[in-house]
Amino acid sequence: MAGKLKVGVIGAGMIANAGHIPGWKSLCDEVEVVAVANPNKAKAQLTANNEGIQRVYDDWRQMLVDVEPDIVSVCTPNVFHCEQAIAAFEAGAHVFCEKPIATCYQDAAAMYAAADAAGRKLMVTQTARFSSGSMAAKEIVQSGQLGEIYYAECFFMRRRGIPTWGRFHMKDHSASGPLYDLGVHMVDKILWLMGSPKVTTASGATYTKFGNRDEGLATSLAESGAPAGVLAPRPYSHEEFTVEDMAAGFLRFEGGSTMAVKTSWAANIPENMGGNMILGTEGGLSFDPLVLSRNVGSYQANVNPRVPVDPDVPFYGHWLAAQHFVRVLQGAEEQIVKKGEVLNVMRALDALHQSAEESREVEVNYR
Repeated sequence: MAGKLKVGVIGAGMIANAGHIPGWKSLCDEVEVVAVANPNKAKAQLTANNEGIQRVYDDWRQMLVDVEPDIVSVCTPNVFHCEQAIAAFEAGAHVFCEKPIATCYQDAAAMYAAADAAGRKLMVTQTARFSSGSMAAKEIVQSGQLGEIYYAECFFMRRRGIPTWGRFHMKDHSASGPLYDLGVHMVDKILWLMGSPKVTTASGATYTKFGNRDEGLATSLAESGAPAGVLAPRPYSHEEFTVEDMAAGFLRFEGGSTMAVKTSWAANIPENMGGNMILGTEGGLSFDPLVLSRNVGSYQANVNPRVPVDPDVPFYGHWLAAQHFVRVLQGAEEQIVKKGEVLNVMRALDALHQSAEESREVEVNYR
């Protein structure tokens, strides 16, 4: 590729300011962010002023026409990802899309079909895969040290961490609450480590117990997932809250393995809690810190790999994902976040929501 890759950013909210744009700027010798678009042009201008971006739009379609970007960063609420990504492909751009890829399997599949038709690449920011610990876990799993994997557990729970700066809490914009915001990271990471077995059935439950009432609590943006990047927070009202604030479920996979899932923005727990584990016949993995539990001869043992410490930078996974994506476009690396894996995750999330709505276990249809 000759010259720098031009990036156009759609969206000027927290994840654009704290994740995507810093990620692209870490590649300043290879990439240049040339434009930002947001329906509220003042917000786009604020981002542009803060980041030294030259061109500002309130119409993302016009940005595609004028700028002809090589890469489009989609940083908008979930319901807009599909339309914007497909338009970017049709304009000749590759797409770096914020998670979740879309609000349902059908839209996700349409996005990949559009990418294939245009001969472009689609990269979803499943950034939980990109930590040093996750990469070390993948190496351990691939080495066969766990044996047959039969069970996994993933959870990511906040005590009081409802996002209050944007539209995460509005179903018309996000379609789902913590299951799409937090759960998608954990489900994606653990399924990736397990080898992405196909989900066959799901049993899920969702709850709205706190988000739709004013508890009068003093909380911070950092507690709700925004340690940086909120330049112009949208006024928040609990009366607009129309998604779940907790989700839990159980997934069965082809071959007999299973996974338990739980995630929340609000729950009466001692503190924010997260955890993952993968159990196999020869060993098990737990995370943060990464520990391999297995037998050594006649003795039980825990192995604590000395994993490099990632920089203490907000959304550093986006830096690593952006750097990886550029190397993919240069032909230097095979893409880590693959189509089949992402679609499998969306089938799982769809099925958990369907099960919650219908109060029954549901089968996943692959026809």
